[in-house]
Amino acid sequence: MQLGDLLQWCSTTLKTGTLRLSRGPIEKLFFFGKGRLFASRSSSPRESLGQFLIRAGHITEEHLFKALIEQDRVKKPLGQILVTAEVITQNALEELLQVKTAEAIYDCFLWSDGDFSFDDGAPPDAIPIALPLDLTGVILEGSRRTDEWRRIHDVFPSRLTTFTLDRRAMETCTELSEEGLRVLGLVERGMNLAEIALELHAVEFYAASRLLVLHERGLLHVKDAPTEIDFDEQVTDLRTKLEAGAALFNAGEYERARTKFEGALALDPQNKYARLFTMKIERVMADLPQAKTLPLDVVPRLTVPLEQIAKLELDPQEGFVLSRVNGEWDIESITKICPMAEQEVLIIFKRLFDEGVIEVAG
Repeated sequence: MQLGDLLQWCSTTLKTGTLRLSRGPIEKLFFFGKGRLFASRSSSPRESLGQFLIRAGHITEEHLFKALIEQDRVKKPLGQILVTAEVITQNALEELLQVKTAEAIYDCFLWSDGDFSFDDGAPPDAIPIALPLDLTGVILEGSRRTDEWRRIHDVFPSRLTTFTLDRRAMETCTELSEEGLRVLGLVERGMNLAEIALELHAVEFYAASRLLVLHERGLLHVKDAPTEIDFDEQVTDLRTKLEAGAALFNAGEYERARTKFEGALALDPQNKYARLFTMKIERVMADLPQAKTLPLDVVPRLTVPLEQIAKLELDPQEGFVLSRVNGEWDIESITKICPMAEQEVLIIFKRLFDEGVIEVAG
């Protein structure tokens, strides 16, 4: 079924229960009551409530850090803790939960395929009730974003696309939002599309759509768009294994990722992409046991001046983690606010310690 048809079926048959959508390691749950969609959950770290609120500018990483510490203590929903702390109001939380649910379903419209199931029965009592969504509007917006995603790819053909700023256009530009200025700042730092999405705590569509607006205003131009893996229809199986392996790796499912890449190598023994990831997984699996023994309550600090950080050869994930090392937050706190799998963050910390980039604050 097309996703729009599936949502329409849930609506017209007045379904009550949980719609499960999954693709690779990502699983999303959408909760219905009498045909009305009112809440969601996602296994993607970037779609958690905390990351969503940071991206929307309603809380800071500091707010999230404190709220997560309190959540560990009192075992209450994150939203309730933020309301109690008067970081946001109850009305604002309900409206934001509605927007978060809509964004989660819009992202699924960009999937080329996926699996679904529907579990009849009332959703769990622990699900925070948000304002129900207009499913007709959701379907129309999801279809619009599908078209928009195609348009984005015409301009930014790769998630590795980098950009240059148009200084002359920026001098005459007015009415730039705070978020627009931030995106331009990230472009100036040389970040590609995927790295910008990570810094915004957002999915790539969100970052790409903001970049497209700035591109259409002439404020930035495409600098480079390295080609990503692309295969002919005759090797669909190989492509599927490579894509699934990369998705599993990014989700921290290293054993399952290795199986996928080994399957890809069985089809194409010389495939450089699969060989590279297989080697990377071997390194990760070797680091993981020691990474898991890192004491979470220690506070890391930089051993090099800030001006030298930019000269280090760091991947986007390492750069993100390192930028949160402030000499005050411990490893557990930084892990909680990172939009990545916990074990991936721990492995990054181990490498940074091993390479002498950070040390335990004395």
